[in-house]
Amino acid sequence: MLNSRLRGKVLVVDDEETIGIGMSEILKDEGFEAAYVVDGKQAVNAVKDVPYGLVFMDIVMPGMNGLETFREIKKVRPDTKVILFTGYFRDAEDVILQGIREGMIDEFIRKPYFADEIVKSARKHLTA
Repeated sequence: MLNSRLRGKVLVVDDEETIGIGMSEILKDEGFEAAYVVDGKQAVNAVKDVPYGLVFMDIVMPGMNGLETFREIKKVRPDTKVILFTGYFRDAEDVILQGIREGMIDEFIRKPYFADEIVKSARKHLTA
């Protein structure tokens, strides 16, 4: 079990509802407090209200992409870890490279993901 409720809070950000709900349910089943939002603007507002320890975020989203949202989240909660993911690597390649150059990517996961990969990443970043 997690040793801190604060550090056990996870936000999932994805414009694909089935992905977002699926990831948040996997995390809930493993004992994390998980919430889900559909875009970058909602994610920034969510982290203003709740001290999430970890955010899983899609890179390719309408409006604010994952990297832009990452920057805004870090302004509000600099200690929050952010794991970016995408199923569209070709569309996201420039964004990923920019994030690496800026030292902003804590971890990157490709979709489709495996449930154990999500849980392992959450445990790594929230219980360290």
